[in-house]
Amino acid sequence: MIRPSEAIFSKTISGKFSNKLQALENPSKFPHINIYFRPLPWDLFNSQSFYTEQSYNYLPWKPYRQSVNRLTSDNKKFIIENYEIINNVRVAGGGFTPELLQKLTRHNLRKREGCSMHFTEIKAGKYYGFLSPAKQCCVSQNNSKVYVVSKVIFDHKKWISEDSGYNLSTNKKVWGSSYGPLIFKKILAYS
Repeated sequence: MIRPSEAIFSKTISGKFSNKLQALENPSKFPHINIYFRPLPWDLFNSQSFYTEQSYNYLPWKPYRQSVNRLTSDNKKFIIENYEIINNVRVAGGGFTPELLQKLTRHNLRKREGCSMHFTEIKAGKYYGFLSPAKQCCVSQNNSKVYVVSKVIFDHKKWISEDSGYNLSTNKKVWGSSYGPLIFKKILAYS
């Protein structure tokens, strides 16, 4: 059974977010990106979970980031576990075409260890999150290990995020914005 605080968190995060205004104001610094947090059936994990998809507006069918996220919580924090989707191309576009998500099962998901986001409510309905533990969420890039640093603030109207990648050996930044965080507006809410 979902806790009341989890229900509020889930309702707040669920939806489509777009940074169209930021991209129009600064097109040389910020691409137009859409983020989807689409609620999934309860029985996938016997808890609240989401299909998450990020794509450039001009490439909606080729998202650059896809995952399934499972929500857990304790009295002070909300944890979004991150799951890789095996053969994720089968559900690409699921953010705006939810029928594609019927193909998701626990058998085609693999947990990404060290890639859970930990959120706290900093004021009523507003949440701050970061990857925890630090330097554990790693990806491969050019035959090197890169750890991800991610910080997010969101409420029912906005999603503000900054993601960067750092070389695990040198701690040198190898990707991420040089112009500050991406600022998204919620343009569609999913109940």
